[in-house]
Amino acid sequence: MLSKKFLILSFLGLSLNAADLEIKDAFIKQTPPNSQNTAVFFTLVNKGEKEVALINAKSDLSDKVELHTHIHKDKKSTMVQIPQIKVSPNSSTELKPGSYHIMLFNVKQPVDANTKASLTLYFDDNTSVKLEQIPSKKL
Repeated sequence: MLSKKFLILSFLGLSLNAADLEIKDAFIKQTPPNSQNTAVFFTLVNKGEKEVALINAKSDLSDKVELHTHIHKDKKSTMVQIPQIKVSPNSSTELKPGSYHIMLFNVKQPVDANTKASLTLYFDDNTSVKLEQIPSKKL
């Protein structure tokens, strides 16, 4: 059963079905004053028998959306854009601060406690998932 009522599935392909993907605990990071960028976090669960990769995303809050992770080297953490976020069969991948996440650049409005947003996730097997009314959270 899907954990969030705001999850709407829009499947374009046939290789993945609704029972195979679950997005849990999605939220958008609230922005401090004058900040133009933020991030989206969630847990992506793949209950299927095939690996799936998140390859793109779009949001109503920003025209520029990228998949990112952090590289930890020499006691430093650097954020870098990546082409995909893989989820192995029968496992999950957590998008969280300091790790995988979706960056929203030049947000159209500040993200505060009242912000609700939409996000469409695109996968390598031509499926997409649309999340509506994603809440924000202060970190």
